[in-house]
Amino acid sequence: MKIKKVLNSSVVLAVNDRNQEFILLGKGIGYGKKMGTTLDSESYNQVFVPVNNANVEQLLTSIAESSPKLIEIAQKIISHASESLNSRLSDALYVSLLDHLKFAIEREEKGITITNKVYWEIKTYYSKEFSIGTYAVKLLNSEMNTNFSDQEASNIAAHIINAENESDDRRDALKAGQVIGRIVNIIKYQLQGSVNDSNANFQRCVVHVKFLVERIIANVMFEDVDAAIFEIVKSKDSKAFQIAENVSDYIKIKFGEPLTKEELMLMAMQIHRID
Repeated sequence: MKIKKVLNSSVVLAVNDRNQEFILLGKGIGYGKKMGTTLDSESYNQVFVPVNNANVEQLLTSIAESSPKLIEIAQKIISHASESLNSRLSDALYVSLLDHLKFAIEREEKGITITNKVYWEIKTYYSKEFSIGTYAVKLLNSEMNTNFSDQEASNIAAHIINAENESDDRRDALKAGQVIGRIVNIIKYQLQGSVNDSNANFQRCVVHVKFLVERIIANVMFEDVDAAIFEIVKSKDSKAFQIAENVSDYIKIKFGEPLTKEELMLMAMQIHRID
C-alpha cells in the first residue's frame, strides 16, 4: 500500500499495486507522512472501506473531520446492521451515519436533546432496525462516554431504514413511520376500539400496511385486479371495505393519488381478518 492522501494523523487514503483505493486506520499512520510513502500491514489495524462509490468525496471529508474511534464505531454499527438484516446496505450510509454520530455527540455535549416525532412508529414497525439503533447507543455510551437514550436509537434506526434501499430517495423513514402510524390509527378507530394489538391478524395487517406504504413511496403500487374478484371482496364485508376506502382517502390527501383497486381490495381483506 502507498499513501495517496493523508486525511488526519490516524487515517489515510491509500492505493495498492492494482490501483485500488482504501481508507486505512492506524494510530499515527498519517503523522508526518507524505504522498507516495509505502505502508506495510503493521502500519494499520483496520481497512475501513474500499473507495469505489459515488460518495467518495463526502466520505473522505466526513472521515477527515472525525476521530478514528468514531469511525471504528460507525463501521461496527454498519457491520452489525448488515449481519442482522442479512442484506447489503447503501454505500451512502457510511457518510450519513458518520455525520449523524458526530453531530449527535456534539449535541449531547451541549445538552441539546432532539425528540424523534416518529419514535413509537419506528420502534413498533421497524423493530429489527430499532434493535440495531439500540446496539449503536450501547456502543456509543460505552466507547464515547455518552448518555444516549432510546430516542437516539430511533434516530440511528432511521438511517438504517433509509439505507436498506439502494435508492435512498425512494424511502424516507420518518415519512413512512408517520404514514404507517396514521393508517393503523384509522383502522383501529374505525373498528371502534375492538382491536387487540397482540392479535396475530392485527400484526399481519400492520406488516401489510408497512409494505403498502413502502410501495406507495416507491411509486410501485399493485395495479392489476380481476373486476369480479374485486366485487366479491367488496360485497363480502362492507365495513372492512369502507375502512379501506377511508385509508385510501387519507393516502390521496397525503400523496395526491388514492389506492389502486388491487391495493384497496388487499387492504379490505386484511381488515376483514381483524374484525
